[in-house]
Amino acid sequence: MTVVASSTMFYSCDTLEMEDLASPNSLSPDLADADLLLNNIQISYLSAMQDFQGNGAALGRISNMGGRNYYNNFGSGTVSTAWYRLYAGMMPDIAAIEVLNTDGLLDFHMGISKIMQSHVMMGLVDSLGDIPWSQAVNPSEYPSPTVDSGESVYAAAVAMLGEAAGYLGTAAGGDDLFYGGDISKWVKLHNTLLMRANLTTGNYAAALAQTNVIESAADDFQFNYGDQVLLPDTRHPWYQSDYTVNGADIYQSSWMMGMMAGGFDEWRNLFFDNWQPGDEARLGDPRRDYYFYRQTYNTPGNQTALYFSGAAYLWPLDFGGDSSDGVTLQCSLQSVPFHLQFTPDEETQCHNIGGYWGRAHGNDEGTPPDQFLRTAVGVYPAGGSFDNQDDVQIYETSLSALPTGTVALGAGGGGAGIWPIYLSSYVSFMKAEAAMWTGDTAMAAVYLEQGMNQSMAKVTGTISLDPDADATKAPSAAWVSEFVSNTVAAFNAAPASSSLDAFGFPVEKDKLDILGEQYFVAMYGGANDAWNFIRRTGYPRTLQRALSDPAESGPFPRTGTYPSSEISSNPNIIQRADNNTFVFWDDGAINPAN
Repeated sequence: MTVVASSTMFYSCDTLEMEDLASPNSLSPDLADADLLLNNIQISYLSAMQDFQGNGAALGRISNMGGRNYYNNFGSGTVSTAWYRLYAGMMPDIAAIEVLNTDGLLDFHMGISKIMQSHVMMGLVDSLGDIPWSQAVNPSEYPSPTVDSGESVYAAAVAMLGEAAGYLGTAAGGDDLFYGGDISKWVKLHNTLLMRANLTTGNYAAALAQTNVIESAADDFQFNYGDQVLLPDTRHPWYQSDYTVNGADIYQSSWMMGMMAGGFDEWRNLFFDNWQPGDEARLGDPRRDYYFYRQTYNTPGNQTALYFSGAAYLWPLDFGGDSSDGVTLQCSLQSVPFHLQFTPDEETQCHNIGGYWGRAHGNDEGTPPDQFLRTAVGVYPAGGSFDNQDDVQIYETSLSALPTGTVALGAGGGGAGIWPIYLSSYVSFMKAEAAMWTGDTAMAAVYLEQGMNQSMAKVTGTISLDPDADATKAPSAAWVSEFVSNTVAAFNAAPASSSLDAFGFPVEKDKLDILGEQYFVAMYGGANDAWNFIRRTGYPRTLQRALSDPAESGPFPRTGTYPSSEISSNPNIIQRADNNTFVFWDDGAINPAN
């Protein structure tokens, strides 16, 4: 992206020498460069997707949400980046290309640009509800556009996909930053977005019947990063944050890590089975070694597995000790918040077993000296390090002798990861949901299994990025297969619905709980649609509750609020006082976790 930005700056210098004093993206149509405009559209699109992903991941507990109050967290900055990228970046640039396309030679540019614009339009409606459209396409006549209904903007976005298909049908070819000019893959993305629109708006049969969508890893829609540090820095942004000389910066979601690592009972049962060195632990989800890079063997206040003198134990529990440390993890010395006591969140509200060090939903504490202790992003998707750490540590002489890992500049894959936008696994989970809505649970199970296998293959294949990865520590194919088959069996055995206990947790997981959990795990790194799934279905009900009590956190956002900069400059848009406005497709499904 920086290469593209740099090339734009050089182009700007050239235009100044020619006494064209406008920027390259604001030149008169006869002087604009269509390729540079297309590059800027793609950068704007990627930036908008990252904006949506940040909201979806935080609300879906896929990443950590740092603030306690929903309205403060998802106020005027909710989608300000995506808003700016659409109205100030993509729309004028696409209009400029359209003017240049007098002979049809830029049909490729027009086709893929309209696909990306359509996606951002739908994302803004999902996030805000009513947004400007009919007047926004004519800024010279309407400098302060009014909003259109979200439903009408969605319809316009779907119609735009039809326009895009027309352009791609006549395009002679081109080049781009995602698919390298492969028109057939852009057509699959186009069809996938049609499927997404139908699923979102409740046309489940159409979503399930959609063909020629993203169905294999070869068609995955993602942005690829490099490992260059300077001039320009091409590394994944998460890698840039976590692999520094000052340690890791990002806090991982304790709910996501806890669900993937397995709970106390699962770890304890391992020892009842007489675990011995050389045995594979097979605890939790095999993808966790790729998602998360542990920098320590134990999180304060919790336990880790040790093999000592012929048997496995949980340290310090089995030795009567306490690993709490108020300096690096203050909550390890504190009581469980009252509203989380006697709930499943007791295990993850402060710390996780096995050295998975993150933060709970809504934790807004300051930063202690834990940069070389907290769990960092792994080799997937950020191009970091594969977690070589054993789940059961072999104790020989002292705790200080136990092997651990630390982040370092250039470690692992050097940041050569990906930003996933639509992967084949996502599409399978979307199909599974559509099948559930149509009542075909057998078909849903087929797509669930397919999506999990696609995700497993995608994630485990990234171990090759890390030259220091120990392949002998990688989850075996048998473990991966066992985990998938056990999850599908649990889905088939689960009831269609189940009741809630006195604390609002399901008495047993039902089918949508299991499907939702696996969809969210697969979405790690690109969770644009997690927020939609929660509002559309009310699942998964196992999501971690906020660290603060419901009165303090406030109602779960049904929408965000408009960017403050737009409110200050446009008198025709009135800011909302809360996050309670429903998007047109939102039927009001309530998730008890919120």
